[in-house]
Amino acid sequence: MAETKVFFGVSLELAGKTISLEPKNAINEIKEKGIEVELPAGERVYLGTVGTSLNSILQTLGAVESGTTASFLNEDGTLKSDELPDITVLQDAASVLVEAGLYVDEFHVRIPGSSASTTNADGKKVVDKTKTAYTVGLSAEWQENSGQLIDGLDLKLRGVYFKISNEE
Repeated sequence: MAETKVFFGVSLELAGKTISLEPKNAINEIKEKGIEVELPAGERVYLGTVGTSLNSILQTLGAVESGTTASFLNEDGTLKSDELPDITVLQDAASVLVEAGLYVDEFHVRIPGSSASTTNADGKKVVDKTKTAYTVGLSAEWQENSGQLIDGLDLKLRGVYFKISNEE
């Protein structure tokens, strides 16, 4: 009969949205293998518009005082046009970006266990923190016709993907 394993994941909150991360290692394997969690394959989490999410993230990081709005955004997450140079193309591009939908498409964290440990000069085992790994992938998708690249040609930029990782 196969051994029953128990897994324990975590849920994080980012920009007011819950991101549930699936565990990869069973509880009885954590000491040796460490903790590894990730967003389940094919799942994505909608955070809101880039503007509203950015303001919430800036508050979380302490870059904007809690309960206030970043100086370049209105309370609803739209762009304050007077904060940019009076260049229509630049203002239009910035507005398209802050009004785009923001998604978490990839989220992975690995904190090593004792199998990643080394022995220091004092003869003590220490976990090699360079084996800690993370990947966060975010995408921003434009509203319906915001990404028209060339008039008359059916080619549209639908969004951008941004990835931060120390695993690759």
